[in-house]
Amino acid sequence: MNSIEKISKSFAHVVSTNLSLDSDHEEVLAYGAFALIQTILSILAIAAFGLVFGVFAESMIISFAAAILRKFSGGVHATKPLNCAVIGMIIFGVLALLVKHVLLNMEFVYLTGLLIAEFVFVFYVMFKYSPVGSINKPLKNADKRKRLKKQSLIFTAGMLISDIVLTGAYIHTYNIQFLSIALCISTGILWQSITLVSLGHIFIETLDNFMGGTTILNRRANK
Repeated sequence: MNSIEKISKSFAHVVSTNLSLDSDHEEVLAYGAFALIQTILSILAIAAFGLVFGVFAESMIISFAAAILRKFSGGVHATKPLNCAVIGMIIFGVLALLVKHVLLNMEFVYLTGLLIAEFVFVFYVMFKYSPVGSINKPLKNADKRKRLKKQSLIFTAGMLISDIVLTGAYIHTYNIQFLSIALCISTGILWQSITLVSLGHIFIETLDNFMGGTTILNRRANK
């Protein structure tokens, strides 16, 4: 049991004891506390990277876009909270640097083509693969899977509309910030869609196993 699990269980036990809750409610509290702590840890790691390398806003937008879509579409998980935080920091930090220093310097016509290709790929992945369960959330209920797939597609459509509006605003104002936000949104959901396919699984598994995790076993257990 890692330190975050110990803290979560201790917190849940104290609250359950004071409120006279049963063991089922205590487990729910422990899971909620664990998820909250892990989320805060991940956000702090990404924020720290962004501040150090001057891509705070970009890394935040990319990570939040990916996180929201992940809520509906699922995807492969790292096996430890620390691994999750470090992997997220590396991936979203590098993607933020890519947006700021590479994509924003591309010719607009090529950038437009790239955005279109990204959304075509994301819609394809959401339609074909979403949602992807994990060992903790196998998603065996057909109705729930159908609902999550629909939510994934609706969210992606919403992000497409947002990008169209932001790109239009850039064309009319030449304010690079509009284009930067649009690129961050599309990059975030593109990365999340990659985590649903084999290439993303292999990449996350490689990093996780390098850090002492066992993601491959988890993914195979879910097949």
